[in-house]
Amino acid sequence: MHISSFDVFDTVLTRVVGTPKAFFLLLGKQLAVSTLINCTPEAFVHARTTAEFRAYANVGEKYSLQQIYTELAIALRLTDEQREKIMHLECALESQLIRPIPIARDIIQAARNQGKRVVFVSDMYLPAEFIKEQLVRHSFWEQGDVLYVSNEYGKSKATGQLFRELLSREGVSPAQVSHYGNDLRVDVQGAKKVGLKVKHFSEGNLNRYEQKLESHSYATEGLSSAMAGASRLVRLQVPVSSSKEEALRDVAAGVVAPTLVGYVLWVLQQAQLMGLKKLYFVSRDGQILLEIARRLVGKLNFSCELRYIYGSRLSWNLPAVVSLDPQQALEMLKRPSWILDGTSTLSIRDFLARVSIAPEEIRDSLAAVGFKEKDWSRILSRQEVQALHPVLDKREVSELILQKAQQKQQVLMKYLEQEGLLDSTPKGLVDVGWYGSSYDSLAALLNANGATLDIGLFYGLKSNSQGNQSDSKKGYFFDQRTRTGFKDVLPELGIVPLEMFCSADHGTVLSFTEEGEQVRPVFKEERNQRIIDWGLPLVRKAVYCFTENLLLNASLVNPWADVREASADVLQSFWLNPSETEAKAWGDFPWEAGHSEKTNSLAQSYPWRSVAKSFLTARLAYQQGLWFEGSIAQSAPSIQKAMKGFRRYRRLLSVIKSKVPTKVLLRKA
Repeated sequence: MHISSFDVFDTVLTRVVGTPKAFFLLLGKQLAVSTLINCTPEAFVHARTTAEFRAYANVGEKYSLQQIYTELAIALRLTDEQREKIMHLECALESQLIRPIPIARDIIQAARNQGKRVVFVSDMYLPAEFIKEQLVRHSFWEQGDVLYVSNEYGKSKATGQLFRELLSREGVSPAQVSHYGNDLRVDVQGAKKVGLKVKHFSEGNLNRYEQKLESHSYATEGLSSAMAGASRLVRLQVPVSSSKEEALRDVAAGVVAPTLVGYVLWVLQQAQLMGLKKLYFVSRDGQILLEIARRLVGKLNFSCELRYIYGSRLSWNLPAVVSLDPQQALEMLKRPSWILDGTSTLSIRDFLARVSIAPEEIRDSLAAVGFKEKDWSRILSRQEVQALHPVLDKREVSELILQKAQQKQQVLMKYLEQEGLLDSTPKGLVDVGWYGSSYDSLAALLNANGATLDIGLFYGLKSNSQGNQSDSKKGYFFDQRTRTGFKDVLPELGIVPLEMFCSADHGTVLSFTEEGEQVRPVFKEERNQRIIDWGLPLVRKAVYCFTENLLLNASLVNPWADVREASADVLQSFWLNPSETEAKAWGDFPWEAGHSEKTNSLAQSYPWRSVAKSFLTARLAYQQGLWFEGSIAQSAPSIQKAMKGFRRYRRLLSVIKSKVPTKVLLRKA
């Protein structure tokens, strides 16, 4: 007879929070609210964990939940009635928060199909009867199975003695037993001491992102631990078939989901505090944010109409120009984030398309600043982009833009009315960021038509040249206008991962068109096939699974806790220190530059010529994509070593430069 032996916790069953310590925090909060304890939840955690240590020290391997609570009652001055009630509540909460591990069910069923006997072995203080109930409830237990629990036998897996008890009672040799467990010391080393075959089952252990989330458990009143647990459940519940898919899923669960869910929880809290009845999530960034919000409002018992509104700088800015006075209109036309946004390699034709103008329509104005017909379709240099600025000052050009804007505004206003934006209901706009120019455009349109937009809620806000301090816009993660938040968590291009996380399955909205009684958006492309093919459906599946698994019971965790520092921690870990597999999977993301005119990979491996260029110029070579760390992580080990050497070299140059007298530098200059 052959036996398949299984550890129970984090091998077969797991919790919706990260660690037992976090579980005790939730229990402490529940007890404090019900006045069953006269201390803080944090003090209860300390008392509960030290009571367990004392119980083990005094009783040894036979220590049980009853013995722990005997010690706890002494520490917290509990009556016998209180002790029994709290012990009962601990078991009830354990049962409430336990979830099955699907992969384990498949492994156990495969063992049964091979005719193997199934036993469960656990180093645990909980009663065997309680553990068996959980195995039965989650369909792991079958008639004839056996459970060995350390506190019943006074023996543990860690010492190997509980495994020896199993061998003796089952009448088998070590070679006939295969043990599955998650703990390297208790399960793997303990089983090997006895000679059992061992299979390390590490899937139930927290990964590096989940460990970081868990480390902020106290600061977030348990919310980040619930996020760690939700991330783990995603990894256990969403199957993948390749290393790339695994990297997409795990980062989506451990980084993307906590980051976006924390933001959406803040948005919903702001809506509740301000009495908003409608929230409009702007395409395309708002697509995933809306789906997260829809999954959260039910858990929060919060009523608010959630809508998806199609829009973009391309489709809103131009119609908004008509609603402004001439000076405001001119300032808007010259915004660095709109017509002459040179963030990508573009031609005159590309720039003018942003205001629905063809070069042929302003031929003379272009010629006046030195651009002939042969120049219209070629890529412009930075200096040539600057040379285009005077074109916008020409009367014939501005009048043409206003004419186009008037035409666009008529259709757009019909769309906004169709979507309920012109009514008097208190409403807010949700967008990722960064200057809030789309919000400004929409607010101007609504104000000109007697409607209002109460607030713009953004993940982050940058400061513009006008230093706009508008109270009608709020930033969650950072607000450079007020110098608040976590603006320095990531390098200058740190907004890139957020825009990647919020990718949509449709293309940029170019304009709007009437079809009968309805107005619908006109897309650059109906389906964003490149991003879909990259892996967007899997990323979305992981994020939604996270949201559905997230514990938000207000009696246990604080759903409104500030998790920005926790999400900053996982963001930095991923973006600044990706694994090679993560760098390849996420570096392959088809990044859209500028106004979505061009698409490039986010990161590509570095060749030796880039290393040489870095040393020669004393500057990092960024030409392999926007994600420098992702490019380095997927490069050859020798190149990684060389780039580390370059960083040391650059620091040395900086030190030398700081010690050279300024007069010497000036003389050389």
